[in-house]
Amino acid sequence: MEPTSRRQFLKRSSAVAAAAGVAAAVPVSAAQALTKPDGHDVPRLPDDGSVDVAVVAHVRDVRRGLVSLYVGEREITIKDRRLAASLFHATR
Repeated sequence: MEPTSRRQFLKRSSAVAAAAGVAAAVPVSAAQALTKPDGHDVPRLPDDGSVDVAVVAHVRDVRRGLVSLYVGEREITIKDRRLAASLFHATR
């Protein structure tokens, strides 16, 4: 394993912070809507206080589109290639 330079460390840590920021913007109900595909409908964002919850996204496999969402002590795993690609490209 190669040693990590400061530049690489800062680049990767800022990418993780950006992904966390994107993940925090995804509310819990939207994550639940993504786990139950209903055709091509875009999930509506709720207007209540349930959207004020921290969400962390972990892209497990970009090619297969596996994304794990962590909310509190819950883990929700979804398969969405478009979302995985968007999160991946947000870090570049």
